Amino acid sequence: MKIVLVKTIKLLTSVASISMGCFLVTLPAQAATFSAFSFKTNVTATAINDPTGQLLNDPTRDIRLDSVEFNSRKISNFEVVTEATILQNDTYTLPNGDIFGVLHSGRGPNTANDNLVPEGPSKPNPTPQDIVSTLGNLNLNSILVTRENADKAIIEVSFANPVNTFFFWERGGAAGSNIAGDSDLLVEALDDNDAVIASYKILRQNYTKADYNISTVVEPILNNGPFNIGSIGITLNGTGTKTLRLTSANNNRANSNVPGDNGPDFKIVAANIETVPEPATFVSLLAVTSVGILFKRRTQVRG
Repeated sequence: MKIVLVKTIKLLTSVASISMGCFLVTLPAQAATFSAFSFKTNVTATAINDPTGQLLNDPTRDIRLDSVEFNSRKISNFEVVTEATILQNDTYTLPNGDIFGVLHSGRGPNTANDNLVPEGPSKPNPTPQDIVSTLGNLNLNSILVTRENADKAIIEVSFANPVNTFFFWERGGAAGSNIAGDSDLLVEALDDNDAVIASYKILRQNYTKADYNISTVVEPILNNGPFNIGSIGITLNGTGTKTLRLTSANNNRANSNVPGDNGPDFKIVAANIETVPEPATFVSLLAVTSVGILFKRRTQVRG
C-alpha cells in the first residue's frame, strides 16, 4: 500500500507540474490592450431634399442606430450606458454671470417631436442621470457635448454587463467638409476595483465618416449645425469591463505647450463580441486534455 501511495502522489505531482507548465509557457499573463478599427454605421433617419448634396438626412430629427458592420460581422445587439459618474466638470463664467460646466447634454432641435427613438435632454450642467439619459439610448442625435470654455472633463460610464467592444461617434466638421472628427478623447477601461487595465487615446484624425449628419441644441448654450459625424471602434483584448473612464483636457488651450482635446461631442454604445481563441490557447487545451487522459488510463491500469 505504501508503494502504491507514493507512486500515485508522484504521478499527481508530475501531472500538476506538466499542466501548470503548459499554461505558464503558452499563456503568459499580460495586461489588457485596446485595438482600434473602423466600421460602417447603419441608421434609420428622415430623408431630406438637399439640392446642395451636402446633407445625407434631416440633421434635426431622430437618427436611430440599427447596426454596425466590420470584419465581415453585422452587430445589432448593443449595450447602452446605464450608469454615469462625473469626476470633473470644469466651469466657466459668461459675461452675464451665469456659471456652466464644460459638459452639456445635447440633441437635435426636432428630436423631441420625433417618435422614431427616444432621446436625452437638452440642457447644460447635466447630472449623472442626465448623462445616462443622453447616452443610454440608440438615438445618434442625442450626444454628450463638451465645450471649449474650460480645461477638463472626466466622467465614468458603466454598462449593465461586461463588454469588450465600444463604438464611438464624434461630431466633426461642417456638413460636406472632409472633416470626420475634430476632437480627441482618452478612453480607459477599469476593473471591478476601479483600477485602469487598458487605455487608448482617440485622436481626431482616427475617425472616419459615418455617413449621416446632425445638428445640436443645448439651451441656452448653443444651437448649431449641421455637422459631419466621425466613427471609430475600439476592442478591449483579452477581457471585458463594465466601466470606462473618459477624459478630455486642455479643451480651452490654456496650456499652449500641449495639444488641446478641443471639446469632444460624442456618443458611445458597446457590445460583447466573442473572439476566436489564439492558437496558443488550443495548444494548451490539447496538452492539458492529453495529460488528463494519460493520467486516467494509468489510474485505471493500476486499479
